[in-house]
Amino acid sequence: MIVREVVNSIIRETGVTLDPEKTVDQIIIGDPDTEVTKIVTSFMATVDVISEAVRLGANFIITHEPTWFNGRDQKEWLFNDPVYIKKKQLIEENHLVIWRFHDYMHAVSEDMIYQGFDQDMGWSDYKERKEFRKEEKNPLLKAQVCYQIPEMKLKELVMKVKNSLEVKCARVIGNQEGICRRVGVLVGGGSLGLGDEKNTMDFMRRDNIDTVICGDITEWTLSAYIRDASMLGLGKSMIIIGHERSEESGMKHLVSWLKQLLPEQTVYFIDAKEPFDYL
Repeated sequence: MIVREVVNSIIRETGVTLDPEKTVDQIIIGDPDTEVTKIVTSFMATVDVISEAVRLGANFIITHEPTWFNGRDQKEWLFNDPVYIKKKQLIEENHLVIWRFHDYMHAVSEDMIYQGFDQDMGWSDYKERKEFRKEEKNPLLKAQVCYQIPEMKLKELVMKVKNSLEVKCARVIGNQEGICRRVGVLVGGGSLGLGDEKNTMDFMRRDNIDTVICGDITEWTLSAYIRDASMLGLGKSMIIIGHERSEESGMKHLVSWLKQLLPEQTVYFIDAKEPFDYL
């Protein structure tokens, strides 16, 4: 199969219709008529991921997040940049094609990134399926992101998150001995509010969330709210694991989905890994 056929098969299987001119899910670089050798999935097409794909003999990388360091993968501003030039050269010399699979993954009825998170955490049975008002403006109150988990202390939940998602370092707010029962999971940039930074606090209050596990954070919004709540004795807590660790599970478990859809294709997962060292 050529890349174009693989992409069309994937989009068709999601059952989602998006405006092809507006979605970020585009061929980022490479010829869509390239015959696919092997496929790689990853959170992001970093140089490490690209190099490992080449070692595996794969020429088609499916990435969740941008290749060119900005949300819409605009590259005109980079044309004279040495990082862009060398990375582009690495991709082109190895005849790779990179396609971004982001909007469709989040738009399916059961968010595919959350599916991976649920599998790695073993929380599929704990997810709360809730109804919402059609006129609801807060997207976090429409999403299936609440979990009623077996009661455990915050310090126990932190260790479960670290072990299940292979997190090197988690930032934590709250009483380590405090009890966690109702957990809100805001992967990636969901904890930034999805258009309105007030949405996250509204979500915690209205869904009676005691603990949030999240990816990105702005330090004057949800984390400040939870810290104040904890210091006031209101029993709130937060575990911040970063954008990559909160979403990489979705790309790992995408492999089995792709193998069922494209049984004739060889598919690998390459972990982009946390972008930081901790000293």
